[in-house]
Amino acid sequence: MKIVIATPIYPPEIGGPATYTKELCERLHSEHSITVVAYTDVQEAFSGTKLVAVSKNRPLPIRLIKYFIAVWKVSEGADLIYVQNAMAAGLPVALVSIFRKIPFVLKFVGDEAWERATQHKLTEKRLEEFLSSPEGGLKIKLMMMVQGFVLRRAKKVTTPSVYLLEELKKTYGVSEIQAVVNYNAAEDTEVLPFDAHKIPHQIATTARLVAWKGIDGMMRALKIVLRNFPDATLVVAGDGPEMKNLEALRTELGLENSVTLLGKISRAETWQLRKRSEVYVLNSTYEGLPHTVLTSFAAEIPTVATNIPGTNEAVYHEKTGLLVEPGDAEALATAIERYFNNPEFGQKMAKQGLTLLKEKFSWEAHIKNLNDIFKSIVSKPSN
Repeated sequence: MKIVIATPIYPPEIGGPATYTKELCERLHSEHSITVVAYTDVQEAFSGTKLVAVSKNRPLPIRLIKYFIAVWKVSEGADLIYVQNAMAAGLPVALVSIFRKIPFVLKFVGDEAWERATQHKLTEKRLEEFLSSPEGGLKIKLMMMVQGFVLRRAKKVTTPSVYLLEELKKTYGVSEIQAVVNYNAAEDTEVLPFDAHKIPHQIATTARLVAWKGIDGMMRALKIVLRNFPDATLVVAGDGPEMKNLEALRTELGLENSVTLLGKISRAETWQLRKRSEVYVLNSTYEGLPHTVLTSFAAEIPTVATNIPGTNEAVYHEKTGLLVEPGDAEALATAIERYFNNPEFGQKMAKQGLTLLKEKFSWEAHIKNLNDIFKSIVSKPSN
């Protein structure tokens, strides 16, 4: 097949769509002709693929027009378009699909209207509450309208979790036959050129620094852990709009010597961080299905996560990790200390997490499902 992959971000940027596009191209280019259209200033394509770069250094309307033109040009004669979000890439793709009569598949991993409203402090609602009763003003309503338009135009919509799929059907009118779950797969295991010795009582997390990732709650939990483990440390990898707030909170809590905010680091460095830490924590109030947990399973590090839809489709309490209720710093601290006090239990959780990863979240299963989806829509005439 001739496939166009449309993505809002591209390596070396850090983020799910960028990482996923790289991994996808490596696995698909041998059996399909792949062209990637991306918002990026990078000009180097992945091996065996072509890249069309659309600069981000333009006003939004100009970027959208240029992206539309880029997709229009490369989609001539294409069998389908596979797009990685419903807004900046999704809208131009949906318009191209209408005019060219080319079907597209949309991978939906998060509601951008809710994310924007949360980040700009326009709502404190969790995703499902927000979708049933949106708030945030006209711009948020327009974003939801655009997402709904794009989602309903897609031949197939894939989500990384049952939770997210059900929310899409309720809110945006995505049909039962249109939506399908295709679980994420973890990145390939990094081979380190040295032994990664564990740092006693080091806690790790990797995340874009946005409000719903709950890094502030992790700091408060660490403050509690320090009562029993004075050498405990928290290392946070990632950058984002909450960085200044987190730096201020670190000072307020007196954790300057216990919390390290690394900022943006490489994939190999995040892998090293996991391998050198004793516990990995994901303290989000929202996840479609957390890719970062799958990577932690691959790194065989004991995991603590919040008991929220999406995340609990991968982390099973006391089977592949420990789950705590969101917003409960005491419970989070207790779970971390449980691993510190019982390393054998942590090793058991890590091994069972790795087993689940191989059984449920493998690249082989993900690619097979994706190819089946592609074949199903190419074999049928588009509307």
